[in-house]
Amino acid sequence: MPRKPAAKKTTTKAAKPTKDQINKLFNRLAETAASEAQHPVQRRSPEELLYDKNDLTPYKKHQAWPGKSYFLVGNSYNTEPKVRDTAHATRRTACIAMIIERGRDNVKCSSVQEALAFEGFAETLSRFEYDWLRKQPPSTLIGPAYDQKGNLVPEAFAVWRYEESFKSAPKKKALAVR
Repeated sequence: MPRKPAAKKTTTKAAKPTKDQINKLFNRLAETAASEAQHPVQRRSPEELLYDKNDLTPYKKHQAWPGKSYFLVGNSYNTEPKVRDTAHATRRTACIAMIIERGRDNVKCSSVQEALAFEGFAETLSRFEYDWLRKQPPSTLIGPAYDQKGNLVPEAFAVWRYEESFKSAPKKKALAVR
């Protein structure tokens, strides 16, 4: 039986772009750059972002700062204004408001354990929020969340973690060397 000759492997090279295609690409690039120049994106340095994140003025102003022993871990989710009008969002807002009203020592913060024990609150949390809050130490607090302008964000909550102060080790007396 005669053997069939092996088929030649053909590789196709990408066609080189024509001058017309290159010009179109450059024109689109120039248009994009011009539109971004008209509407510049406000980019901020990491130092500015860090400063904003640690700005506790809204919390202090609204008596929602637990004190120097606590640091702000963050908000439950992005506090930028969003359009939300659902039954779930309304229920979540109501549950967060109830937790905050039960705050202790006029600070408007409740412990994570108290919040998770409150009927209805756990059902309004996302699975991630619920699992993460369950793993927090009992000293962790939940309080109201404020955006960067100092406005209350009713559908979010702030998480505050207790920071243990480290005691310095007792100083040992130096031995006299003779």
